[in-house]
Amino acid sequence: MNLLSQNKIDLLSELVKTSFKMRYQNSALGVLWVLIKPYSQFLVQYVVWTRITNFQIPNYQLYLLLGIIMFTFFNELIILGQMSLLDRAHIILKVSFPRQIAIFSALISAFINLAINMVFFIIIALINNVTITPFSIIYFIFLSIILFIFGVGISFFTSIATIKLRDLKNVFELGMFLLQWLTPIFYSISSNLVEGSVSNYIAANPLGIIINQARAAFGIYGQLNIPLMFAYLIASIIVFVVGWSYFTVKVREIAEYF
Repeated sequence: MNLLSQNKIDLLSELVKTSFKMRYQNSALGVLWVLIKPYSQFLVQYVVWTRITNFQIPNYQLYLLLGIIMFTFFNELIILGQMSLLDRAHIILKVSFPRQIAIFSALISAFINLAINMVFFIIIALINNVTITPFSIIYFIFLSIILFIFGVGISFFTSIATIKLRDLKNVFELGMFLLQWLTPIFYSISSNLVEGSVSNYIAANPLGIIINQARAAFGIYGQLNIPLMFAYLIASIIVFVVGWSYFTVKVREIAEYF
């Protein structure tokens, strides 16, 4: 590994550390917010939905919790990636380095949050007598990598666009809110909450399919579809490559918009 590559790795490492620290700076609970947000959402939704309707889903608490964790991960990939250049403008204007590192540093923070949440999920799953195999972990990591690659690719586009049009931040937050309801997180496609043609659109939601594959990996819900996930991996790589090319050209024009 040459010195230049090592310098990039060192810079990426420092940006990840700084991003993680600044996110919880002056917070009394600090990194505990990584757990508080998804698990408090889980508690509220679990109480509400088990009172409103009787879902015929075995291990519904794990079904719901894993759905929330996976959607939170995807949401952070999109939102943190979108804001990655703006949030690091003070560094970008002062230091010369490949701007792609700013994207990676933001999204690696989301991966760290996912890892922390999954440690506690696995503990809860074991308490509920769910068998966790090495394949379960490997397949889940594989699915997370698919989302990560896709998230980086999308961020190459959205980070540039958001610098030029700041209102996109609110647009994307609204979009993610709507996507949450169009993704089978607290319900399943076969539940009585989803009927008619709407169920076809929800069933075709790639994010929902990946979340259900994560559930299948732990034997919670559904069947594995490994060939489809490899197709998703290829699609994510294509988005990444096209995004990288676009970003490499357009990032040279952003300084005047900071």
